[in-house]
Amino acid sequence: MIALILLLQDDARFFEERIRPVLVERCYECHGGAKVKGDLRLNTREGLRRVVADGALLRAVRWTDPELKMPPKEKLEAKVVEDIAAWIARGAPDPRVEKKPDEKPLWSLQPLRRAPADIDAFIEMKLREKGLRMSPPASRPALIRRLAFDLTGLPPTPEEVDAFVADGDVGKVVDRLLASPRYGERWGRHWLDAAHYGETHGYDKDKKRPHAWPYRDYVIRAFNEDRPYSRFVREQVAGDVLYPGEPEAIAALGFLAAGPWDFVGHVELPESKTDGLIARYNDRDDMLSTVMSTFQSLTVHCARCHDHKFDPIPQEDYYALQAVFAGVDRADRVMEADPKRLELEAELKALGGPSPSNGWHSGIESTSDRVKWVEVDLGREVPIDEIRLVPARPTDFRDTPGFGFPPSYRVELDGRLLAAAEDAENPKDRPVKIPGGRGRVVRVTATKLWERTKDFVFALAELEAMSGGRNVAAGAAVASLDSIEAGRWGRANLVDGHDSRAALGNAARRAELQKAVAALPPPRLVYAATSAFAGSGGFQPSKGPRPVHLLSRGDVKRPLRPAVPGALSRVPGPVFACADPSSEGQRRAALAAWLTDPANALLRRSIVNRVWHHHFGRGLVETPNDFGRMGAEPSHPELLDALAAWFQENGESVKQLHRLILLSNAWRQASDDNPAARAIDADNKLLWRMERRRLDAESFRDALLFVGGGLDLRMGGPSDEHFVFKDDHSPVYDYARFDPEASRRRSVYRFIVRSVPDPLFDALDAADPSILTPRRNTTLTALQALAALNDPFVLRQCARLAERAKDVDDMARLVWGRRPTPGESASLGAYAEKHGRSNLARVLFNSNEFVFVD
Repeated sequence: MIALILLLQDDARFFEERIRPVLVERCYECHGGAKVKGDLRLNTREGLRRVVADGALLRAVRWTDPELKMPPKEKLEAKVVEDIAAWIARGAPDPRVEKKPDEKPLWSLQPLRRAPADIDAFIEMKLREKGLRMSPPASRPALIRRLAFDLTGLPPTPEEVDAFVADGDVGKVVDRLLASPRYGERWGRHWLDAAHYGETHGYDKDKKRPHAWPYRDYVIRAFNEDRPYSRFVREQVAGDVLYPGEPEAIAALGFLAAGPWDFVGHVELPESKTDGLIARYNDRDDMLSTVMSTFQSLTVHCARCHDHKFDPIPQEDYYALQAVFAGVDRADRVMEADPKRLELEAELKALGGPSPSNGWHSGIESTSDRVKWVEVDLGREVPIDEIRLVPARPTDFRDTPGFGFPPSYRVELDGRLLAAAEDAENPKDRPVKIPGGRGRVVRVTATKLWERTKDFVFALAELEAMSGGRNVAAGAAVASLDSIEAGRWGRANLVDGHDSRAALGNAARRAELQKAVAALPPPRLVYAATSAFAGSGGFQPSKGPRPVHLLSRGDVKRPLRPAVPGALSRVPGPVFACADPSSEGQRRAALAAWLTDPANALLRRSIVNRVWHHHFGRGLVETPNDFGRMGAEPSHPELLDALAAWFQENGESVKQLHRLILLSNAWRQASDDNPAARAIDADNKLLWRMERRRLDAESFRDALLFVGGGLDLRMGGPSDEHFVFKDDHSPVYDYARFDPEASRRRSVYRFIVRSVPDPLFDALDAADPSILTPRRNTTLTALQALAALNDPFVLRQCARLAERAKDVDDMARLVWGRRPTPGESASLGAYAEKHGRSNLARVLFNSNEFVFVD
């Protein structure tokens, strides 16, 4: 048996390594696309088997039949022909999985089956089939705690618990919690998991992204405002194109840039190098994977090297999606245009571009006491009102105003002395103005040179001779003792009408405008998808969509043909239509339209399943990012479709979807065990009870702050760094030296580092920001207990609770949301008497009643 398995594996490897690449590279162009020649398709097992069976394949590749020569333009190499013959001799094994005639179509690609969205009716129907029934409702204290953590990630106050116990109106509490700004923080965190949001690049040079946080704030606002889901999707894929002028739509593009980014592969390696090109393909792979996994719940990235082995996703579709993102990169971009800044910058632009020259520069001397001169011959004697000597500020000394201006000099007109200076103050950028007279030749002589870098020079940007409001020196002949005639320096540049920065006629106004621009608040930036940014090293903006090729087995050194932007060809209903494929933005706009097309059932199934997952601890489909054949089948397919249709018909309101779910009897069930039901459905897939769930990392930390009275509810803005940072070749993030009292905002506002996770969050199974995390692992380990007992942050909150509470009973009420029983009160009091109230707080915070939500 083992030998047979190894033989089958060897056959499969032979096909994948030696036969399939040849078919893809040399045959698919004519016999594998949407239209095939000769009605022969070689990208399916059936089509390939047909030409093997009748011997046509061997005759074609051997060119033994004068009427059947394939490929027609160039015969395959002899070794390749031998491989094909050997493969046929093995029985032409083809390990590709194809849909069998009697195999059901993929459930997720079928149109929605619409039905009334009666959650309880669907759940009860499945339970009755197994002889089961739903559990009774949870107690009111358990129910309000569940509601509060589900919708806000924070516990209810004791007063809120008492009010609900007395009232019992679930709808009223749901509406209050949905209206709370804490709701967006809670559900925004879920979305950031799905988008693998982080604030460093990852990889080996894990540098900071100081402007990533506006995307996080956008997500929180979008949930709080209950933005219609299709609008939410369109903004994150093509907001800059579809909603121009809206800052929110720019911030939304942080979604495409949320994942890791290879600094070395982009900045230190150009796209012309193989490794640099691989980095660009990897970057686009991350973008399309994020979009398709999050919005469509399909593993499109599995089709990078070959057609998807299980789902109807051809390799052509994968590279069509790569082409959609071929013109964008990840970088800081301006979120909103300040009207005043736009006005000033428009005027600056109208004044003309930067100066083409620096001016005139003497030869370089080793001492300052050498005499240098330069003169301008006006061509004839003219009345001169004023002579202006304009100091230089060359581009390579841009921070050195008054470059080369001599401390001691004299100015002469036809040999007559007009002005002289000895050890004068450097004029910086201010022109030196000298009264003129009648004459022809203006000479400036430096009697003491300006110190440059341990050497000495004389330089001027421009010499002007003003006569009746006109500069008569413009374009005149220039002579000098010596001159550097190279680059931006030269004699002619002394009278070309430019200083080192701009046209002289505009210099004063330009300086005034530049000062006004500098005084404005800096523009708001977001790290997002963009095609316009300041490049660095090999990382330069594209001048349009880059060429993307379908790659043989994903190898950048084996491009087959150019990829055309598109979406998934086998998803029924939506049509990808790009108005202008040459426009980078229009490609993304077309994808956004395809995703949100009313006929795209995947989009609605995916988001409804995600919301269900976070309310029940498990989705109706257990694999939120994989609705393909290797993912889980829906436990209640009719319910999933009914909810997706209801969602689409009710304005795609996520808040209303919450309300529908939370008011159901299914969600309000108790979490108590039932041995008889467990014997039939041990995993509780049919929902005969509510799942008991452990607090996630953010809820645990935030609840400690909330109960201790130290939670800072400030929203938005730059993230709080829970570490001491040292910028280096590879940056250092040191959590051990951080003071836990320095940040008490909600955990959603912490700065998220990819390479070095926060130890407390890591122990409590927080999401890994380097990978898409549609659902978190939930583990129970000794390390978690040790962290919850001994972490410096936890200890500080224990001390806070001990200071805040009136007595031991009050401590228990704040932590558990209920009053302790007399027996519990006595035990807690005895413990506090022996070990202190801070240690009692440690016990309470580590109790199952706090750590788990019933």
